[in-house]
Formats: sequence, C-alpha cells, structure tokens
Amino acid sequence: MCLVPAKCRLNKRFPTVKAAVRGVTRLEFLLVLSIVFLNVAIFLPFVVRSRDAARRAECKNNLKQVGLALANYHDNFAAFPSGFEVNPNGNYLGWGWNLKILPYSDAADVYHRIEPHFANGIHGLKDVPNWNRQLSSLCCPSDTDVEKVPHAMVVTGKVIDGVVAAGTQNWQSRLPRSSYVGNAGYLQLEAGGIQYNSAATPTSIVPLMNAGSLGNVGVVQSPRYRYCDQKSFRGFFGQNSHVRYRDVTDGTSNTLSVGERYSPADATASATGYGTWIGVPDCTNAQGLAMSLGDASLRINIGMPFREQTTGFGSLHEGGANFALGDGSVRCLSQKIETVLFRYLSVINDGSYQSPQGKWVSGHCQCD
Repeated sequence: MCLVPAKCRLNKRFPTVKAAVRGVTRLEFLLVLSIVFLNVAIFLPFVVRSRDAARRAECKNNLKQVGLALANYHDNFAAFPSGFEVNPNGNYLGWGWNLKILPYSDAADVYHRIEPHFANGIHGLKDVPNWNRQLSSLCCPSDTDVEKVPHAMVVTGKVIDGVVAAGTQNWQSRLPRSSYVGNAGYLQLEAGGIQYNSAATPTSIVPLMNAGSLGNVGVVQSPRYRYCDQKSFRGFFGQNSHVRYRDVTDGTSNTLSVGERYSPADATASATGYGTWIGVPDCTNAQGLAMSLGDASLRINIGMPFREQTTGFGSLHEGGANFALGDGSVRCLSQKIETVLFRYLSVINDGSYQSPQGKWVSGHCQCD
C-alpha cells in the first residue's frame, strides 16, 4: 500500500513532475568563449617568450661547451685548430675545426671512429660506419629544420701544388648538420671583399643579393693563394690556420671565435648556408666554405625573416644571435649592431682595441 501519494507511481491524482533543464544560451556561450580567448591572448606571448628564452639559454650553453673545448685544444696543441685542412699535394682533406675539438666534448667516440681515416679526407667517410650522427650539442634548439645537409659537393680529386679541383660528387642528406660555424673575419674591399652596406635587407619579393665574402678568395689558380686565408680575413679560423692566444692582440674578450647560423629555407643543390661539424667538403666555392666558416661582411640576421642564404651569421632567436668569444664567454649580439663594429669584433688584430666595455656598449651591441 502506498502511504505517500505523491511518491506512488500508481497514483494518477499526484503525477510526478520532472524539472525542466535549461540549456546554455548563445550569449553565455559567447561570453565564456571570449574569456577563454582573452586568457590565451594574455598568456600565450609569455609562454612563447619563455620557451624562446629556454632555447636561447640552451644554445648559449652549447656555445660555452664549444668555447671550453677550444680552450682545451689550445692547451694541448698551443694553438686553435685550423678552420679546415688542405694538403699541398695528395688527398683533399677538408677536416674542420669542429671535428678536431670533439675529443674534448661528449662526442669523443665519434671522433675516434673517424680518426683512422683522416688521411683519406672527407671523401673517404663513405667507408666509415655510423660516422654521420647528428650531435644535439652542436645544433641550436630553435633550428630543427633538418638533421642532414640536403646537398653538399665533395672534392674527390687530388690536390696539386695547393690547387683544389672543384667537387664532383653531390652528397645528399649525408653530412650531419651543425648550427655553429667558425669566425673567419671579413675580407677588406681592396682584397676582393664587399661594402658593409652593399646588401639591402631582403623582402618577400627581392631576395638577398649578396650572401657574403666567402668564396671570393682562391679563384686565382696558384699555390700562393689560399681558398680562405686567415691572414686576409683576419678571423679566428681559415685554411690551415693555427691562431694562438698571443695572436689575438685585440684581446680574447673582444674577439668573436664561433657564432651561430640558421639553416636556410632553400634546400636545392646550390643552396649556401648549411653548416656541418665535419668540415669543408669543397673549398672552391662559398657553399662548401660556409659549411664550417662564417664571415662578418654583412650584418647579423640580414637574411631573416625569410631565412635567405648567407655565409654570415644569424639565428631564429628574436633580435640577434649567440657568439662564443675567444676567452670562452658567450654573448648574444643584437642584429642592430653597426656592421662596422661587428667587423671589428670579428678580427683578431685590427688594432681597434678599446676599453673592455668600449666595444660592447656602443651600437646596440647586446640583445640580452
């Protein structure tokens, strides 16, 4: 027997009434959506900046390790490694400075795998197993485009009286990519260089017309000429260079040793600007030289934001690029730095030494 009429299912006099459920109105939905979008708009830039700051810090740490390895190499050999090696006669070598400092990093095993084949040159790497591993410590975390250099011409012929025949083999996606290239300095105008303001900023319609000075030296076929002569460019690295601390008369804290360069957007066979820690596979042209070296002929990030080809320096960081100095310290140089001042910083003995802060406080030099 049902004692509570309202709760009795069989009682038709007191039927159960269901409460009406009201939905979300369009106005309420738009209000919530606008609040979500407002929060995203407020906090997303901070998230992006914090991630970029973390990547910039990791990149700086990579360069600090490079600077420390260079110092250890100098302690052992009383000089910094050559920018790249070329025998006067015999096999073309091309081994770069970055490979030679691997024993002083966390990639010593890679170096010892390649070392027995040094006499064969870069072309001989085809016979070495597992040699082309990409090293994360030599790649900027902001530049994750490709792991291997898309195209690289490799010299296969013999060097005769210092003259190198152009590369004949195209290695596709075989050389491991690196973001850090050695500072070669810059070539003065009377020696075949370019005006510091000769290249306009590229646009989406007008590309970068002058990629830099690398490749301007060595076109004269004579053993008296080098394909990137350190005495001409006056930077830390060049062909068969062996710069010592005492050669850096401008002061190691005032001279750039290594800088970063983004990988260009162009991945065709003629693209210039990709780097590799192996060295210079072909020193007869700018494409090959730029794989291990960079020149300060043009301002930092001149190829951005379109990632134009360049033999200079640049990065995907906002506002500038990171550099290791001769003393092992690391600075982020602003892309607003005056090109003339940037050139002074790239040369080891230009005689323009200022006070310890003189070069750094002028020309919007630092970006952090």
